[in-house]
Amino acid sequence: MAPHRLRKKPRVPDATAAPAPAAASDALLSLPPEVLDEILTRVDLRDAVRTSALSRAWRRRWESLPSLDIDIRCDPKDGQQALWTVDCILPRCSGRVRRFRIWLDKLSARRLDDWLLFLSRRGGVEDLELSPEHPYKFFSLHSTIFSWHRLISIDLFACHIPPLPLDFVGFPDLKVLSLCNVKLQQNGEYQLEKIIGTSPLLEDLVLSELCIGEDEDEFIEWEIQAPNLRHITICSNIDCGWNYAELPCLNSAVIDLWQYVGDLDFAKFFAGLVQVRKLNLSMPYAPVNGIKIPETLPCTFHNLKILKLFMHFRELPPIFSLFCFLRSAPNLVKLKIQICDGEEQKIEANGEFLNAQWTDGMCANLQILKMTGINWLPNEMSFMKIVLSKARLLHTLSISHDDDCSVSHVDPLHELVTYGKASSQAQVLFQGKET
Repeated sequence: MAPHRLRKKPRVPDATAAPAPAAASDALLSLPPEVLDEILTRVDLRDAVRTSALSRAWRRRWESLPSLDIDIRCDPKDGQQALWTVDCILPRCSGRVRRFRIWLDKLSARRLDDWLLFLSRRGGVEDLELSPEHPYKFFSLHSTIFSWHRLISIDLFACHIPPLPLDFVGFPDLKVLSLCNVKLQQNGEYQLEKIIGTSPLLEDLVLSELCIGEDEDEFIEWEIQAPNLRHITICSNIDCGWNYAELPCLNSAVIDLWQYVGDLDFAKFFAGLVQVRKLNLSMPYAPVNGIKIPETLPCTFHNLKILKLFMHFRELPPIFSLFCFLRSAPNLVKLKIQICDGEEQKIEANGEFLNAQWTDGMCANLQILKMTGINWLPNEMSFMKIVLSKARLLHTLSISHDDDCSVSHVDPLHELVTYGKASSQAQVLFQGKET
């Protein structure tokens, strides 16, 4: 008798199983084209290209996107791959490139001019960000970008900026301009003035470590004209001749003039920021060339609510600058002081000295004083004490000491907690070491 053969049960499809890739892609294709475009533009560029493997219908789907973002951070080990990616994608995509962000290595820096010229033929981009992989490897920018009238954001780091073409008319839609560690031609001050002045929608301006021409001892005075500017950052170890026109919409500013450089008119410079609500100011060094810190500024910062200072209490100039600002900011609510130098103090600014600096109305609205990186030096203690004794609306004194501080916090902290306070709500909070 022949043996019975075992029959296998027919497999019942699992309703919970994931659909096959082809079925999933077909389901996606049933979506409206504008929804598919939105999906592909939201994913990473390389992921969008990889959808070509889903099915035949998806093989060239990404090439017909109405807009494309190219955002490539070059890995030194993968520079050739990044170069291949841009070279292959730009000619194949029929839509416009909205965002072009590249970290340039040696290979891609050589191809940059070709890429920018290709993008020019497409009408330019809206968001341009270029920086070399090494901060001291400068690249040269092609002047074709000055014809990109759709630009909304420009972020350039470590590059040579060419002269403006004669037919330059400005960037009518530009909102963000960030120039860090860039080099401009001789008389580049006029170039910056024109770029900023012909960008009527500019809201965010960053000028950091600019180099203009070859002679850093000579500069041409120029004016920042930006009626819609909301935020400005200026960081420089030289005076690049900047002055301000009226900035009625200015909300915040970060200013780091390393040594109150050159022949800078301290009062005139800050008068241009009078509308600001938040000010972050670095002033740890003594003035050079005999610049005198005024007792008060020629204007009053009525809108200033938050002031952050990067300073120390070892010498008089930073202390004078501190009181100069406190006299000029009657509506200040929050004051943060980050101590940047914990070495032994060179002068004594005791309570009697600081009390002589205090004027009526100073810190009348101050509610929060935050001191970070302190070393419990006598001058630091004297300042905290006078604020406790004078600020009637103060409710928080927050303290953290420097990571390398060798002085015990127990006795000075007890001294502050038990010190006489002008505000019954004032409390002293110790946050430990600065993080």
